[in-house]
Amino acid sequence: MKFLVVLFGLVCALAHGLPNVVKVDSLHPAYANDLETLPSDSEDTRITNSEDAFVDEFPYQVSIEWGDNEPTEHFCGGSIISESVVLTAAQCRYDYGTYSIVAGIFNRVRKGVSAQRRGVDKFVIHEKYSNRVGLYDIALIKVDSPFVFTSSVQPVQLPKRGLNPSGIGIISGWGRTFYNSVRPDVLTYAAVRIISNRDCAQTLISYVGSSSPLDDTQFCTSATESDGNEKTSVCDGDIGGPFVQGYVQVGIISWGITPCGTTRTPSVYVKLSLYVDWINAQLAQL
Repeated sequence: MKFLVVLFGLVCALAHGLPNVVKVDSLHPAYANDLETLPSDSEDTRITNSEDAFVDEFPYQVSIEWGDNEPTEHFCGGSIISESVVLTAAQCRYDYGTYSIVAGIFNRVRKGVSAQRRGVDKFVIHEKYSNRVGLYDIALIKVDSPFVFTSSVQPVQLPKRGLNPSGIGIISGWGRTFYNSVRPDVLTYAAVRIISNRDCAQTLISYVGSSSPLDDTQFCTSATESDGNEKTSVCDGDIGGPFVQGYVQVGIISWGITPCGTTRTPSVYVKLSLYVDWINAQLAQL
């Protein structure tokens, strides 16, 4: 199965100790693929080894579009958690340019009558977030007008506080299906398997010399499918999108290694159950 989600390559960041994982230094410069400061339609942008979704299969999925003195284009993924609030990654926020949040779409180019486009009223970034690719990579977007819930636009459920996810989950987005492909028009998805953070760190170290930034506020999925051949990873354009089990979102797509899908390195997600209190506190103020 080919599911390409944008992984922003490991950027040189502060070293973080891993509470229950091997402690490592920051990423060796020889392996750092620093991304451009601006959102781009680079060749390393999509969920690798993914399948096309069905219409209305993921009604909580939104496309976050961005543009700087030009029309907005798909930039990040996100998920609807209430009529007026979208959940995404903190790294999807820039202090300039124009944002549009588009819900109810299957094809990002031919949006159709089910599409609902909203502007941004407020962007709320976690107060401890400090790096483009790093820890506390979570944000809320309050749209300027509430969504109208339909069969194409629905909220996803949040996990129970403290839940430690395991097993198989689904990721979705408009990232590329392999690292040098064109960006897909239709929404894609893939089933991926959660692995332990220790195994995740050891795999990252063996491939790129570092597992930073990774700690127990995050979790990882394997890049290798059951047949041991296909390589499934996230890519640029899918960052901020949802990782769901059932109809419950347990993670936010955060980072991985570029070029996407060319190695068997894991993908890394924000562990959403640790932020339920933070989300509820922010919702009370929005």
